[in-house]
Amino acid sequence: MIFRPSLTAAMLLASGSAYAQAAQTESTQPVASEDTQENGDIVVTGIRKSLADALKAKRDSDQVIDAISAEDVGKFPDKNVAEALQRVTGVQLTRGGGEGQSITIRGADASLNRVEINGQTALSTSIAAASGNGSNRQVDFRDMPAEFVSRLEVVKSATADMTEGGLGGTVRVITRRPFDSKDGYLAGSAQGIYNELADKVDPKFALIGSRLFAHDTIGVLLSGTYEQRTVRYDQARTTGWRQVEAIQPATPTAQNCITGRNQARCVDLDRSGFGDFYPDIPRYITATEPTQRYALNGIVEWRPNDAFKAYVEGTFTKSNTTSNNQYLQLSTTQALANGGIDPGSVTIVDETAQKVTFVNGFVSPGGLSVNYRSVIGGLYRNTINSIAGAEWQVGKVKLSARGTYAKSKVFNDELDVTATVNGRDVLPWITIDYSNPQQGPNIILPIDPTSTAGVKTLSTEVRPRTNRQKEIGGKFDAEYRPDDNGLLTAVKVGIERRDLISSSEFFNSVYTLNGVTGQVTRTQSGVSGTQIVSTSTPAAIRQQIQDLLGQHGALTDGNFFKTGNLGFSGIDQWLSLDQPLADAIGVPNAYGSNSPLDTYRVKEENTAGYLQTALHADIGIDLRGVIGARLVHTRTVSSGSQSKGGVITPVRYTGEYTVLLPSANLRAEIIPNKLVLRATATDVLARPAPSQQAPNVRLDPIGFTGSRGNPDLKPYRAWQYDLGAEYYLNQTDYVSVTGFRKDIKSFIDTARQDETIDGVTYTISLPVNGTQHVTIQGIEAGGQFTFRFLPGLLRNLGASANYTYMKDSGYEGRDYFTGAALSFPGVSRNSYNASVFYDDGRFSIRGSYNWRGRYLIAAVDRGNNPAFGEAFGQVDASASYNVNDNVSLFLEGVNIGDATRIENANSIYRRNVIETYGRRLYFGVRAKL
Repeated sequence: MIFRPSLTAAMLLASGSAYAQAAQTESTQPVASEDTQENGDIVVTGIRKSLADALKAKRDSDQVIDAISAEDVGKFPDKNVAEALQRVTGVQLTRGGGEGQSITIRGADASLNRVEINGQTALSTSIAAASGNGSNRQVDFRDMPAEFVSRLEVVKSATADMTEGGLGGTVRVITRRPFDSKDGYLAGSAQGIYNELADKVDPKFALIGSRLFAHDTIGVLLSGTYEQRTVRYDQARTTGWRQVEAIQPATPTAQNCITGRNQARCVDLDRSGFGDFYPDIPRYITATEPTQRYALNGIVEWRPNDAFKAYVEGTFTKSNTTSNNQYLQLSTTQALANGGIDPGSVTIVDETAQKVTFVNGFVSPGGLSVNYRSVIGGLYRNTINSIAGAEWQVGKVKLSARGTYAKSKVFNDELDVTATVNGRDVLPWITIDYSNPQQGPNIILPIDPTSTAGVKTLSTEVRPRTNRQKEIGGKFDAEYRPDDNGLLTAVKVGIERRDLISSSEFFNSVYTLNGVTGQVTRTQSGVSGTQIVSTSTPAAIRQQIQDLLGQHGALTDGNFFKTGNLGFSGIDQWLSLDQPLADAIGVPNAYGSNSPLDTYRVKEENTAGYLQTALHADIGIDLRGVIGARLVHTRTVSSGSQSKGGVITPVRYTGEYTVLLPSANLRAEIIPNKLVLRATATDVLARPAPSQQAPNVRLDPIGFTGSRGNPDLKPYRAWQYDLGAEYYLNQTDYVSVTGFRKDIKSFIDTARQDETIDGVTYTISLPVNGTQHVTIQGIEAGGQFTFRFLPGLLRNLGASANYTYMKDSGYEGRDYFTGAALSFPGVSRNSYNASVFYDDGRFSIRGSYNWRGRYLIAAVDRGNNPAFGEAFGQVDASASYNVNDNVSLFLEGVNIGDATRIENANSIYRRNVIETYGRRLYFGVRAKL
């Protein structure tokens, strides 16, 4: 058995290379990247072996899939499952604080994809503390241990025996198993993780062991990981870009500048006939989020003979994050009637203020304000996935059954602390200047942001939210394979039942020291009005605020945007509000009453049955196919609350639907083991977010309007088609091209309809299945090559690359202001990645570049502008050295080009987010016994 280390660490092999190699049975002597046996066959090892393993899975599949073996994932400079998947054709990555968090597949949003761990549903741990951000179906890959994985597959065409739910595709995470190797082993790694922005080294440890017992009939595999990670990133944000009323209306009107698109009433300093856009809540954020991650995986498998096996397995993950996110954020008047904008200060480019000074038309407390704000507290995630199952071969029939239990919980224990400076006496003006190479918000203030001077209010706000999901499932399959060589090679039938329960509970409480009114107040969710705790003089409250800040206030570290490209040098330090200050002010208890309209429970009962056949015909070419259909019935029960005239009462709704999902996958081997053609046509679905199905009815008995969720929502539906060709030059080298089309319908839109409640008719806004029909068409091309034909050391070189082109049509989203058509959210017209590697059996090195083009994040963001992610590329690299057969050293770099991530509001002159997270280095040792 030989230990071949991977080139990267964290992703699938922070110690994964040790894991992968320990699970293999190879020669005990070091070998180069390939050997030639006496019979002339080429035996590939090292990186080439990992490429060959993944390529074999792709070539032999009846479906359109891309696979990454455990070793190959480790040889990319990727640090988690999502970052490995970004190397797959048609997959684009979404990052959170620089870490790969979620993926889109062929333009489908992350919440519309299905993720499985050994065939079992991976549940979501997405959350936000703000009202209305309940549970969805997006899987966060950051906590999924790389070390547990044997292979990743991205399945882009469905078969009837697959569990439904992947509109874009299905990600299969296949873990290591005890019978992967007959030889027992113990392998592990220890590494350090250096974050340039945090300037800190954190540890990570991983260990895996496997052994067979009872004359090789019982296999046990146990593995565990522990990681500390200081996630650190900085952002310069402009929360929204708004048009501004030239004259503040005396009363609300539907035809004002913003809501009525009445451009004649907008501030239009360049006299273009179109209102100018002005920045709304410009702010700086320095985010430090120390995170601890734990994971355990265990499998016990019994194989008394070749015809039977039974197994019990489970995976547990836990992540604890302590947030310390410090904000410097501005609030502006944006109304000329209040003297809000100094016209002489404004420079307009692309209908956007590139420089503007806001002047304070209020004495106090309205008008301009500077807020020192912190978001502190904790974010706690944990998941459990467990399976008990068996497979039994009885003659020509294979029977399989499994029961599954999955659970996820995420708790956002958010605490906001805010100190506010306002009033014309201390804040007569604020200037924001975007006229720099990055169009970043250069904030210029008349006050010293490191001083406590001018702070008039101080508050603590607790906003805890808990999301829970639980799925209990059972599945039974029977497959018949005849012995003859006829057209029909297999018939497979099965039934499946999955019950998913999603719930969300939200609390909120605010405690405020108000140096303007002289009051100390408290507000709490579920409790009417604001309670006055005490009353004093404004001067006394202000002195109390100054005393608290003087004793417990601090400053940020002064390293704001020390990496990345902000476009200017400005404020790099400001007043920091940490936990000791919050404790001194007083942290209110939020748990006396929850926020009923943000609290709900949704139960989803799914019952499915399918029939599937496999066909094989030799018509001069080897033709194979898998054809079938899946019948799915879903029933939804949603419980929540209804608000009518300030009176909140519980409500309960039900909904159900039945769908038939046919599928056909054809594979033709034109040249044996060389040229493969594929054609597929499959009907797929993705279900709406549980938060969209929750009732949460709000009624206005005066205006007779309201809003609610919709438990009767039907799923997104899509017909998808593939036509592709793959040419395999040898075990490791190939080229492929695939054309695809995805016809998506049954979109979820917002509609208004009249409903009679308690004898009164209300106009209700609710999510419904709309009539949009979106088509996404594209081409995927890829290839990988090992240059073994070159002389000397050059024969150890290799390269891989892929490219995806996508174009959408039919999406009805439009720019709110211009009416221009928008692209489908998540679709990047162009994306690609490329890697090169060198592996001589002892020393390995790999470099990789991943790039995706501009894409729509949301059709309507703050200020009614759309939000776009700008084109982004990142360079990563890794290297390793085998000290001997059992020990290797590695060094890896992520984002070594120090790329800066940017979002905008449909113009480079209206940038919403400029983010830096710096470089990260990983170094350590892997070993096996």
